[in-house]
Amino acid sequence: MAICSFLGHRHTYGTDTRLRLQAAVDRLVEENDSVEFLLYWWKSTEPFYALCLLTALRAKQCAPEKVTLTLVVDRSELEERLADIWTPPLFFIADRLLPISISKDRNPLKIQKKTIQWMIKQSTHIINGFYEDLFDRDDFILKFARSAGVQIINITAPEIEQAILACSEQLPGRQRFVFQARKLGCTQAETAAQLNLTVSRIQQIEGTIYQNLRKQLGSMSSCFAQTPRKPCICSIFALGDADYKNLRIFSDCIRFLISRYSIDQFCLEAEMVHSGFTFALQQSVSLYHKIPVKAVAWDSGSDELCDLKAAFCPPCNVAESIGGIPTADSRIRAILELMDRSVFCICDLSASAYAQQILAHIPQTEQAVLLDISKSAVNIGLSQSEVLS
Repeated sequence: MAICSFLGHRHTYGTDTRLRLQAAVDRLVEENDSVEFLLYWWKSTEPFYALCLLTALRAKQCAPEKVTLTLVVDRSELEERLADIWTPPLFFIADRLLPISISKDRNPLKIQKKTIQWMIKQSTHIINGFYEDLFDRDDFILKFARSAGVQIINITAPEIEQAILACSEQLPGRQRFVFQARKLGCTQAETAAQLNLTVSRIQQIEGTIYQNLRKQLGSMSSCFAQTPRKPCICSIFALGDADYKNLRIFSDCIRFLISRYSIDQFCLEAEMVHSGFTFALQQSVSLYHKIPVKAVAWDSGSDELCDLKAAFCPPCNVAESIGGIPTADSRIRAILELMDRSVFCICDLSASAYAQQILAHIPQTEQAVLLDISKSAVNIGLSQSEVLS
């Protein structure tokens, strides 16, 4: 059995991070009888960790018998969330919530540090996206993982590492000296002594180095090999009848996706267009920015003309007819077509007669991740040692 955590910068570098991450996750799942992915709840808002969450979800749905997804959370933070009547979306996408009490100190940074260290201690593998030469203040955790003897799977790109070294040559004199001293293995105290500075001043300089290198990498992004970005489409289908509970969970789910992923378009199954879910979608989208909503209807080849725009716009921005082949199961055909197009699919499997066909089709899609809003319950598992020093 493998237990895997993720480490990386807040942001991603390079255009193929997802491909390298997916390859590492797929290989880990293939080589082990079972894999448990540990993800720190609060880190999931950061781009790199949001990508890790997406990749772990995909692995879970392609190999449900082998993969378990566990969200680790500080107990006090969990209690605040559970004060709500309904379960937030991050709960129901996981198999298990693992609340831990790691310190009586309520400093958020200390809680985060100790939580990640705890996760590393539980892990057999770490998938690492840290570029150590960037001087990220959080890369100390990678050194901790090495000292813990965990197997580290690097997904860093050689071209990014070379670009960082090239950028370091453009740093001002003192920053370049500190960069090179660290490359040679000098401690902050040793570098401070050489420059007749305090350790805290060296830490400040390293923070400035990180900002400068990030800025230079951003200006060089057009020089890296570009992987064409596919549209991030979220399809919505088979939700059944709307009630207060599932509308609340649906709305939370929409906001969860918009806040973490660059959704380009929502596609609605035609049967869902004039439902309470469409109104909830519009309300949630309006809180962020304008994202187009498309109605998708199956064309069964009937001679009767259907004015899609009149039928579905508004509330949708545009309507599309797919299919064109007479079929008795046009609805499931439309659903499977939507799944093939999408990164995210929101549905309610408890309300759908097509649940088995939908689940069976997930591994056949290129990238779809299913969010089942009927999965409102999750196993809340407690750590054996709730208080760690």
